[in-house]
Amino acid sequence: MFELCVIGLGGALGAILRFVLGNTLTRILGGNWPYGTFVINLAGCFFMGVLMTVIVERGLLPPIWRMFLCVGLLGGFTTFSSFGFEGFMLLAEGRLLESLTYIGSSLGCGLIAVAMGILVARI
Repeated sequence: MFELCVIGLGGALGAILRFVLGNTLTRILGGNWPYGTFVINLAGCFFMGVLMTVIVERGLLPPIWRMFLCVGLLGGFTTFSSFGFEGFMLLAEGRLLESLTYIGSSLGCGLIAVAMGILVARI
């Protein structure tokens, strides 16, 4: 039960952070392209790489921190379901090039962000 509370608290904080950051980026950069979701997904991938390396590989934090930070916080923070919807909507609106650019750059850059997070954590 304690673990579920830890995950729930992290998820709630991650969702709030996603909402605030996503709205802020949309206000600053405009809403013609899903910049907020893109940046949030890249940041989430990067920090997942850092945290999993620090917690699992290096053992620098107790396992409960993996539940709070990775499962909860980052699980509530990243927005892959929003990514899927927004990518589909760009397609549905006939914006094929923008949709493919968004989908391809999100996936490619997300993998690069995970690798960078792992490298940073290993330094």
